[in-house]
Amino acid sequence: MLWNFDEVRQLFAYNNKNRLLREGNFGLELESQRITASGQLALTPHPAQFGDKTINSRITTDFAESQVEMITPPYPSVREAYAALQAIWKEVDEGIGDELLWPLSMPPRLPDEDRIPIARFADTAYGRDKETYRRGLALRYGKKMQMISGIHYNFSLSHELLDYLYGEYGNPNTLSDSHACEDKNTVDQEKDRGRREFVDQIYFALARNFLRSRWLLIYLFGASPYCDSSYLSVIKKELEVIKKNCPCCREGIPDLYQYTTSLRVSRFGYSNTYQNRYSVFFNNLGEYTEKVREMLEQENPDYTRLGFRENNLPVQLNGNILQTESEFYSSIRVKQNVRKGETQLKALVERGVDYIEIRMLDLDPFEKVGISLSGLHFLQVFMMYCLFEHSDSITADELKQINANHHLTALYGRKNGLMLHRYDGKMISLREFGEKIFGKLAAIAGLMDKNTGNSLYRQSVRKEYAKLTDITRLPSSRIAREMMAHEESLLMFGLRQAAAHTEKYPDKNLDENSVAAFAPSFERNTYPYPRKVSCGEKRC
Repeated sequence: MLWNFDEVRQLFAYNNKNRLLREGNFGLELESQRITASGQLALTPHPAQFGDKTINSRITTDFAESQVEMITPPYPSVREAYAALQAIWKEVDEGIGDELLWPLSMPPRLPDEDRIPIARFADTAYGRDKETYRRGLALRYGKKMQMISGIHYNFSLSHELLDYLYGEYGNPNTLSDSHACEDKNTVDQEKDRGRREFVDQIYFALARNFLRSRWLLIYLFGASPYCDSSYLSVIKKELEVIKKNCPCCREGIPDLYQYTTSLRVSRFGYSNTYQNRYSVFFNNLGEYTEKVREMLEQENPDYTRLGFRENNLPVQLNGNILQTESEFYSSIRVKQNVRKGETQLKALVERGVDYIEIRMLDLDPFEKVGISLSGLHFLQVFMMYCLFEHSDSITADELKQINANHHLTALYGRKNGLMLHRYDGKMISLREFGEKIFGKLAAIAGLMDKNTGNSLYRQSVRKEYAKLTDITRLPSSRIAREMMAHEESLLMFGLRQAAAHTEKYPDKNLDENSVAAFAPSFERNTYPYPRKVSCGEKRC
């Protein structure tokens, strides 16, 4: 929106309007792989006690049969959503018997691709389409990439907050002369349409500011600095692409692990090269739906050449850039609740944006459900910052800088003095850029805590700010430190954290002999991964 930060902040400074900043609807989605006590991917079926995957709205599967997805309904506070996720996690933990829930975003030890079972569904038209879609993902990207997990944060602003902003900026009582003599129904429809368009503008402005500042979340919450050796085939495949396009990389392989915060959100995690050619700027609903529809309808010759049937089974829904809207890999999505027989795109066109889905959060292995309550409070503050900030349309040049900041932070976020784009043609250090944002986050947190008798939001901002000033507090740094201290591989670290989270192993001891045989020990003072040939200041 074309307001400024201080102007909007003043709107919520008086008459108890600050309470609106705490209100809304909040939901969480947690993905996690089921593993055995020796760290192998569980090849058992999704537990029957959880029922039909297409019917159980709380416990289902994502890409693989082993990949449990836990989903909360929306709640009026993050505390309630967090409590609901904890309850679902406990139900899943008890329901999977002796198996464990892998606590990291990057996959555990994976078998050969042909042994990774995609999720199976009931033999109905709907179920068959869901399986075909997953076979298409496997065909296009490989199964191993699809085994990456994360946590999604869904939220919507309260109707009262949106009405308040509409009253201040939307001119809801102003109608053109052409409608002055029309009946009440026409006037009401005009007002409803005006409000809906205003709400869409609010959410798209917020989404644009999220894109501009998402690098900060990657830095603060990135928790996938390493991968298991069984994932290295995916890494090496992408490195070959880099070597073809980067002369300074051709004689060596860059070290992805020295400064990495999040492999998951880098080009070595979830990525789709073809989608990147269709820049989605989030400037308005029309542009967004047009770009997504274009990818849904545009044939990709490379995907078409992969074929559509194998062993008498369909292996992808179509040969287009996107088989369905679900294949759109974006760190943020605008969403509308769909009705029976309706696509997400049609729901958006018909009724506009209802909520936002944040899709770029790594699982924190030090938290049982992948995120802390304090982290959720911080995300609330962060999203209000995205709402308060001035938000011009994104240009093609700015989007390149936004994406560059994303990837620089994902792969080099722990490098002292890392420079990021400031979006005005100049560079700025990550630390200084973060300081500017945290100054505004602190102001918003103060507003949100006002009249509550506590300081939950200010505490959450202070906790995250400490990571900006002390890099050792980052989850990515903590993982590296733990692995070094225990002289262990990522697999051993993940198993240790998985055991710490469950109550199934009271002494927190797994079978060390079987684990050691399956997972070679971590080499002292070295990472068991490819080493680096420096690219200097050039980032590939």
